[in-house]
Amino acid sequence: MSTPLQAQAQAQAQAQAQLADVARQLAAEKRGQLDALKANRSDLERPDFLWHYLLQSFATMGRSAGRRRLIEEPANYERLTYPALLALPDAQRLTVACEVCRTAGLRMPNRKGAFITACFDRIRRLGGPEAAKAQLLALPGRDAKIQWLKQFSGIGDKYARNLMMDVYHEDFRQSVALDTRIHRISDRLGVAARSYRAQEAFYLGAAAQAGLEGWEMDRLLYNFLPIVEMRL
Repeated sequence: MSTPLQAQAQAQAQAQAQLADVARQLAAEKRGQLDALKANRSDLERPDFLWHYLLQSFATMGRSAGRRRLIEEPANYERLTYPALLALPDAQRLTVACEVCRTAGLRMPNRKGAFITACFDRIRRLGGPEAAKAQLLALPGRDAKIQWLKQFSGIGDKYARNLMMDVYHEDFRQSVALDTRIHRISDRLGVAARSYRAQEAFYLGAAAQAGLEGWEMDRLLYNFLPIVEMRL
């Protein structure tokens, strides 16, 4: 008779294999879309790469539609570029950041405005967007970059990964940015909530069984969640 721990491990292995089967088939069907997403790696060449993706992180935090309302809306985005904020008196920066977040219809606009202002202050201390980007990219490996990014206000485990995954950085191709969508898959599979790293390891294991990168597993679950849920 198996012990409770052995039974739990067996159930997890079965869930992982089930997810791998679904992901393998779906990746074959959506290969063109996955490869198109990888093209975002060209954004690493942007001098303002780090600032732009910090803004995108806050735009999508809580609701992915925020990207359209902030990043893709010039009237809002141009007010929050690094040069635009730098031109403001220090006393006005927080007020403007909160106002733009409200205008863009972002959730928690005052909190996100405070995040944006604090991130601005840190990047200014680091010498500006290009100097901060150079410091980030010079760090060795994934974990060092994650820890560095988590020093920015509002950036935790998920967005420290997702920010670099959005540009398909080579250090983050075996990564999963856990969010509510992925937690829905965990619930459906009956995978018990554990630490971030333990949950990430479960999805990386499923990706490996499917012959996929962790990045590919993450983007499949994010972009095609209804299909995955239907097939599980």
